[in-house]
Amino acid sequence: MSKVYRIDPENPSAEVINLAATVLRGGGIVVFPTETVYGIGASAHSCFGPQEIFDIKVRPLDKPLPWLVENDDLLLDTYGVDVPGYAHNLAKAFWPGALTLVVRAADVVGKDFRADDGTVALRSPDHEVVMELIHASGGPLIATSANTSGWPAPGAFVDLEERIIAAADVALDGGETAHGKASTVVDCTGPEPKIIREGAIPADAVLSAAKGAA
Repeated sequence: MSKVYRIDPENPSAEVINLAATVLRGGGIVVFPTETVYGIGASAHSCFGPQEIFDIKVRPLDKPLPWLVENDDLLLDTYGVDVPGYAHNLAKAFWPGALTLVVRAADVVGKDFRADDGTVALRSPDHEVVMELIHASGGPLIATSANTSGWPAPGAFVDLEERIIAAADVALDGGETAHGKASTVVDCTGPEPKIIREGAIPADAVLSAAKGAA
């Protein structure tokens, strides 16, 4: 049975963070708040693969899980290859924040964690809880919105489905999220950025930043 812990999103308890990080390092699954919506995730380095999260979400296998990383645009070159300059500029402009960048995956990204086209999606969340989980667990998290695929993404803990909470090893209740809306997703595999999904950051702001960085 999962355990639910209240956590202050701006000043999270070190004890609760360490408990959740221990679960992540052991290959377990944690539900946590971000600035966009609630996420469900695991350690990219410790879990055996994303299958359990796919099963919990009833998510199609052709929709890979994004990676949540620290706020450093150079990580685009750690987890990606042939990353265009505009992607780095977008990361510098909007990270940490609600912008997910899709790049060609580097060898350090296992096959099970890539999309069928060999890409990986990266985001650096603007949320203290997530950043501390990344630090305490020792690396990036694979994560997605904590909802059944096709259902509304939860912008507050009270919006989470009971079965999602029950399926996780630990659930962190941080109240409402800042945006209540998913991140904007940008394909950075071509010569110009392509908006895959418009979310918390307007598409025109993304494209304007990309042009301004050129």
